[in-house]
Amino acid sequence: MRSRLSLFASCVLLVLLSGFVLFSPERVMLHMESRQLQGGKVATVEARLFYEAYDGRLITKFYRPAGQVMVTNRHGELTIYDEEDNSVYRTQSVEYSSENNLVYYFLSGRTQDLGLREMGFSNSRTDFEDGLMITRWDPPSSLNHLFSYIELVHDDYMPVYAGYYDAGGKLVKKVYYDDYEIFSDLILPRSITEFNYLASGDSIVSRVRLSEIRMNRQAESSWFDFKVPDDARIVE
Repeated sequence: MRSRLSLFASCVLLVLLSGFVLFSPERVMLHMESRQLQGGKVATVEARLFYEAYDGRLITKFYRPAGQVMVTNRHGELTIYDEEDNSVYRTQSVEYSSENNLVYYFLSGRTQDLGLREMGFSNSRTDFEDGLMITRWDPPSSLNHLFSYIELVHDDYMPVYAGYYDAGGKLVKKVYYDDYEIFSDLILPRSITEFNYLASGDSIVSRVRLSEIRMNRQAESSWFDFKVPDDARIVE
């Protein structure tokens, strides 16, 4: 079902974009391209994102796969609209919140912990090495079955690396943030590369590139006012 596929693509996007900022822009629009490599096959997701800070509304217009529009907000209310058959799928969960993604963490200035503190993680160690700040974050008891700890590395107060260790202490995910660009209202990594190591020994490599960033008065698009048509068919 197309809506289910769109939901999967949306979840991938939210995860990739989970991990902007100095003065919190009120409105941001940008182009995003994500490529995921697994088993010699490449899957590409391309979209434009439209975010408004005052209500936390994030609109994602997909071009690959084409024809879908995703809308979410800070409450985790997720809507996926299929333009081709005029259908809509709705669901709600905290994991879909517009505040649980990389774009929001940078926009809100949460670059120190990338949202870990809000998830219940605590900073148990801080080291400095060759100009880098290395911090260790221990999980709350509710997440002990998933993580033993997460390591963050900052260069000049901006995150450049995150390492995720499973309950057994094995490194299972690495994320690199680079190609930072400084705007008047924003400091943003335009490249995010993620390595996920599977139990089978295989790995999934994902790379996100952000471009055409526009903020505040320069961020003008009718997509900020997008609404699902009243006659859209509801998909369960």
